[in-house]
Amino acid sequence: MALTLRKLLQNPALRLRIVSDGNLGEGDDPLEREFEWLHATDMSDPTPFLGPAEVILTLGWQFPVTASADPSVSETPTPPARLAKIYDDYAALVSAHGVIGVGFGSDVVHQGIPQQLVQACERHGLILFDVPYEISFMDLLQEAARVMQRDQAERYGRSLRVQKAIASAATRRDGLSATLRETARQLGCGVILYDGLGRPVTVVPMPGGSTPLELITPAVQSTLNSGARFRSVQLSTRVEAVIQLLGEPGDPSGVLVLALSQSFDDVSRNVLSSVLALVSVSLEQNQSLERLHRTLREALLELLLSGSVQVTKHIVDSVLHELPTPPLAAMVGLPTKADIPRLAAALETLASDREAPFFFAPSGGRMVLLTRLDAAERLAPRLEELGMDLGTSRCDAWDALGRSIEEAGKAAEFGRRREMGRMVSFPEIWREGIGDLIDASDAA
Repeated sequence: MALTLRKLLQNPALRLRIVSDGNLGEGDDPLEREFEWLHATDMSDPTPFLGPAEVILTLGWQFPVTASADPSVSETPTPPARLAKIYDDYAALVSAHGVIGVGFGSDVVHQGIPQQLVQACERHGLILFDVPYEISFMDLLQEAARVMQRDQAERYGRSLRVQKAIASAATRRDGLSATLRETARQLGCGVILYDGLGRPVTVVPMPGGSTPLELITPAVQSTLNSGARFRSVQLSTRVEAVIQLLGEPGDPSGVLVLALSQSFDDVSRNVLSSVLALVSVSLEQNQSLERLHRTLREALLELLLSGSVQVTKHIVDSVLHELPTPPLAAMVGLPTKADIPRLAAALETLASDREAPFFFAPSGGRMVLLTRLDAAERLAPRLEELGMDLGTSRCDAWDALGRSIEEAGKAAEFGRRREMGRMVSFPEIWREGIGDLIDASDAA
């Protein structure tokens, strides 16, 4: 928790007065510059005892007294150039250490605030404020402690309110999506959920409506490849991505990304921990459903191959998505990157595309897909992005489905052996003759 002079100035009883604002750029509020604590010292070099961002309180004993405020303090006549250099050296020293500003107790040792100190603080970007004679440094320290206590109580209260709102969202019917939307609203950031293959599944835009997926997605892919659990990536001067791996590095269930336009505070970190727990639970539930879906799809494919077309079509149309009908393209995908469960999870999202609907089912370590003839070429690039070598064959009737799947499988294997890197149609094999099939022991 950091202090600001703005918070101290909110107490009029302290009667603090800003003398120099530190020459900050236009649009910046010098009173909002954060510091850790106030350090009372009259040492000529206090930096060994200071943190990286503090405010110094001083009576000025370390400087020559040229205009004494106390008759018991002797004045020390000092040439103006020498006096200016003493103050300049002091301001340069503490500014280089990271000191935010100096609070000068006026009319205790020196009359008012020495003008040379004002000029030195302006040259070196230090805030300088006057602490009147009636106000002790202890008054300032006590007020700083009260400010920090109020801040802490406010942060705890805000954290509880935010976590309560997000937990309430998680109980809705669309629990996972609602959780992500509420997280974005409460933290004022963009939220993107990626699947285990590094594909965006749910995107809640940043305030303003834009989220740079073209920058975030490569960072997510890099995180998945490296196995890192947590990364913070500065994508641009205004956008930072906080990337959190879900699940285990070798077996990720997804990746959660927060796209921020401002720094991540303690409240946000506490909230992120709660969100990760809720999202992880939701993903585990989704994975259980996905396992059931895979089993259901395998059974539906077997029903189609056994000739129970009407029953299968009724189930698919009711529970999943529309089942394409012949003439159709039978496609077989051989995994190249991810395993069947991850491919199935990615395909569940892809299958909801109404422009190119398809049915898919795992079968013996490969993926079988059925789609319209006119949709196969359009669908192929999207399937290849998931990491599959694809083969296809035309199917004109349900009773020929088994043969078409077998032909599509041989086309996929042919494309993999030849490293063709694209979907291969079964008739392409015969253009090469039967030599390839003999070498692969498929001639039988």
